Amino acid sequence: MRLDLKRSESLETRTNISNALSCLVIKEMEDLTPLKNLYDELWRDARTMIKDMNKGIKSVFFFGLVMFALVPIELGTAIDMYARYSTGSTRWLDYLYLGGGAIGSVVCLLAGVTYMRFYFKLKRRYANLIELEKTLEE
Repeated sequence: MRLDLKRSESLETRTNISNALSCLVIKEMEDLTPLKNLYDELWRDARTMIKDMNKGIKSVFFFGLVMFALVPIELGTAIDMYARYSTGSTRWLDYLYLGGGAIGSVVCLLAGVTYMRFYFKLKRRYANLIELEKTLEE
């Protein structure tokens, strides 16, 4: 009789533990529901997301080229203002344009280099997505 009592207590303890674990699993699954919904939405929009990401990568490249194109313009402005300054111009705007052109050319050059490095980094990182977009278009 005593042995049966221990078995029933053991069974009752196992049942309580099992119920507690079931509650934890259900609670955990309820916490993950928003994440599952997000992944489902990303899965549905995967093709559009790939195209948007590739357009973003191309826009980084374009912005880098624009920055490189602005360097000679800024440098030309600085050289022109230096020529005016060396001929004896005393207008304060010439000094402002000289400083702005010199600083602007350096800033544009650094921005162009930074954006081009970022473009090549993104291109390497997402090379599989770029290839996937090409196969999706065909």
